[in-house]
Amino acid sequence: MIQFINVLKQLPQSHLTASFFTVSIVGLLLYLQKVNRWSIETRAFRIIIFFPLMIELVYQFSAWSYGVWSLKSSLPLEFSYITSISILTYLSLNHKKINGWLYFAGIWSSSAAFINTIMFGNETWFVFLRYYGHHGLLLFFGLRSLFWGFRPKRKDYFNAIALTTVILFFVHLINYILKTNYMFTYSKPKGANVSQIMPEWPDYLILILGIGVLCYTLLYFLGRQKTPTK
Repeated sequence: MIQFINVLKQLPQSHLTASFFTVSIVGLLLYLQKVNRWSIETRAFRIIIFFPLMIELVYQFSAWSYGVWSLKSSLPLEFSYITSISILTYLSLNHKKINGWLYFAGIWSSSAAFINTIMFGNETWFVFLRYYGHHGLLLFFGLRSLFWGFRPKRKDYFNAIALTTVILFFVHLINYILKTNYMFTYSKPKGANVSQIMPEWPDYLILILGIGVLCYTLLYFLGRQKTPTK
């Protein structure tokens, strides 16, 4: 616990400020959704669905324009970015299934990104936009479904674990082919994050996966429909 607190103390001031600003915007959007009763058919909601794609396009174009685009760091292959872009599937898939996926993966990955970080505070504006934009949207979409009565079922829980595993497997395969480290499947991330106090690869990866499953489990029990007592 002391080591974890020390990690929190290392969080850059810029990260704390950006996280507070992002969470405040998420709170405002959730309030507007409640007041205006945004549904899947509402124009405002459908516009927000395109935000992840817009953010990623701005990042990709800016990174290329500034000459800092890199095969090893610029592809949208981090778990959070993949999950954020998957918000677009609201347009084609059953929204109840998407609610379940974003409830678990969205809340978990965004919370982890705000509590600790791989940011140092000296990144360019488009890196900031990408990081906090995607994670803010994940937090919004992860929580918004609760306003419309969504409650995770065991099927949602196991589907989220299965899909997370599939994503990890394919990203790890891409890392092997391209000699990259997306989702940090080959080495620990830098920055003020809990991996600092974890063992080296591959033990730390197994530990992080265990923490992920634990968080999914906690979210399931916190959000599931309570059985009425007789």
